[in-house]
Amino acid sequence: MSNDIKNIVSNEADHMELGKFYFLNNKYDEAVSEFKKILEINPGNAEACYNIGLIKESSNQMDEAREMYSKALAVKPDYKIARVRLNKLIGIKS
Repeated sequence: MSNDIKNIVSNEADHMELGKFYFLNNKYDEAVSEFKKILEINPGNAEACYNIGLIKESSNQMDEAREMYSKALAVKPDYKIARVRLNKLIGIKS
């Protein structure tokens, strides 16, 4: 990424968009980095936790995925899709 783009990315929405872009392009390390930047700005961002969970799950890092889905649910207990993903990982039928 060019320095110009890095200088523009400064808020949660920008990091979220960039993280999703990286995830869709299978650049998982870059995506996780962007989502972690969101959590530095706002530790209560459930969507960032959920997205890291997705990446960890797709990378077969199930313990880390469960942890991130749990964090998303701790922040936002009614986060249905995070609940579905977590239940799948721990073997609960939704």
